[in-house]
Amino acid sequence: MAKKINKIVSKDLDEVKAHYLDYPYPLRNPEDEKTRLLSILGENLREINHYLFKGKQTFNNGFRALVAGGGTGDSSTFLAEQLRDKNAEVVYLDFSKNSMEIAKKRAEIRGLKNITFINDSILNIHNLKLGKFDYINCSGVLHHLASPQEGLRALQESLKAEGGMHIMVYAKYGRTAIYQMQDIMKIANDGVTERTEEVKNAKIILESLPATNWYKRSEDLISDVKNYGDVGIYDLFLHKQDRCYSIPELYEFIESADLNFVEFSEILPRLSIRIENFIKNPELLQKIKAMPIKKQHEIAEIITGNIIKHTFFASNIKDSVAHYELENIPFFFSVGNFAKQICDYIDNNNVSLGNNINMTINSIWVPSGINVSLGISAIAKSIFKHMQDEPNTKTFKEIFDLVRKDIKDELSDNILIEESKKLLQPLIDSGVLLFRHKSGLA
Repeated sequence: MAKKINKIVSKDLDEVKAHYLDYPYPLRNPEDEKTRLLSILGENLREINHYLFKGKQTFNNGFRALVAGGGTGDSSTFLAEQLRDKNAEVVYLDFSKNSMEIAKKRAEIRGLKNITFINDSILNIHNLKLGKFDYINCSGVLHHLASPQEGLRALQESLKAEGGMHIMVYAKYGRTAIYQMQDIMKIANDGVTERTEEVKNAKIILESLPATNWYKRSEDLISDVKNYGDVGIYDLFLHKQDRCYSIPELYEFIESADLNFVEFSEILPRLSIRIENFIKNPELLQKIKAMPIKKQHEIAEIITGNIIKHTFFASNIKDSVAHYELENIPFFFSVGNFAKQICDYIDNNNVSLGNNINMTINSIWVPSGINVSLGISAIAKSIFKHMQDEPNTKTFKEIFDLVRKDIKDELSDNILIEESKKLLQPLIDSGVLLFRHKSGLA
């Protein structure tokens, strides 16, 4: 039986709600929880700790997380599984009952008891009296509200004074072809009152596209149609409330809610907005590098053209990231035992100290690998040597004490911190090296 489109009274609370009742997103089969746990980039506790809590969070002190717009349960399931044995709570909030039922079933199959499920809108959060949260996840939600600013402000007001968020909103330039296709679908479906007929017409149009069509040229950027079928088609091309942000607009959006931008969490977009990846002319590069970082990002986003979403951390405080401090522990994330790989590479290739080595880091998040250039000195070799535990449990202080023994030089901690910055910063920038305080999450 065809599903009727409800009369639109309020786009974000009626039509969009009806959309997600008919087509819960993303498409998930709860039975899959019996064989795998989906790992969500940006939702790993070690990332959250590094970027939002200076590496000092234990997640075992009554930690509270809100998944605002939880959909079919990707983030709530992943967070709750990681917090399973801790004194922590996950609150799931979504206005689609059908999406919530899928999320609840996934939690039930995994035996998760630490999620509170609430069927409501984030715009009603003030009336729900949920209290304040240490951490809020809001992925793919705000850009579907009539007033994203109102939604973000409501979430910020639900955040503890030193709390932080992980947010995803659509990016402007990488979705250019998507918005062209949405315009086509609106015209073709004028007067259509059945959601299934909208999808049928969309499929006909998609099958008719010539190679010159902008979406046809860039369809490899977005996998929704291939992975989610009708659900993906509706969410991508037929959504009734959908907006996007350029990087300058993104910064303004964050600041409008009195939040501080921390860092982009997805590695490829994060690397793509480095202007030096594109501009090689020294004179022009120097001119652009002298501009504010926001302006550099603005230029790079337009140049690369393939960033389809902005996924990032934001915080109530200005300095929430773990830094190079003696009591912090550096460790590799999502790349295996990279310190051992480097040491083996140096030994196997007879790398002369003082030279740079160029390596490709294999990461589960970047199939093509991440290219880095590292300067290898005696200090650098020793630092990597003493980071080979998996995971590393030595603080910078402990590593430095061992380095001094290796090189037989009583260099000060300050000098070794500066040497570490030169060595490790490319790995920090690439998102594969994180820090935690010795008192933080083990």
